[in-house]
Amino acid sequence: MLEPVHGHLSVAEIDQRLRECLPAQDQPPDLATIYRTVTTLVDQGVLHALTLEGGVTTYGLAADPHHHAVCTRCGSIIEVPAGRLASALEHAMAGSSFTLSERAGLTLHGLCPQCQGPQCQGDGPRDAMDAGQTRSPRS
Repeated sequence: MLEPVHGHLSVAEIDQRLRECLPAQDQPPDLATIYRTVTTLVDQGVLHALTLEGGVTTYGLAADPHHHAVCTRCGSIIEVPAGRLASALEHAMAGSSFTLSERAGLTLHGLCPQCQGPQCQGDGPRDAMDAGQTRSPRS
């Protein structure tokens, strides 16, 4: 369910996608099963979890180390390759005894390219899926 998205989905979005792709005669897994499965996959390092403001947790493939940029207007999530922020992190931690794990990730907040444009009036969440990004529902 996550691989074709190239981004993040909440458990509710995973459930919806499962229901849409299963044949009508097949029974989809219940939400508890989906929660247990994503938790197991996070523990095994296959997925990573990202908890957004409002408490919604989204899940994405943990293929390459990366950080996240979350749009504060539409909620889209853009994955930022870890290498792009490596020197900034090294500089910020210089002189301290703190070391980040390889699984550590930053969450940056700001405006995505679409919400920076003049056409965005700020009338709430837009469908970021059309732009190749994921958007998690806000509570």
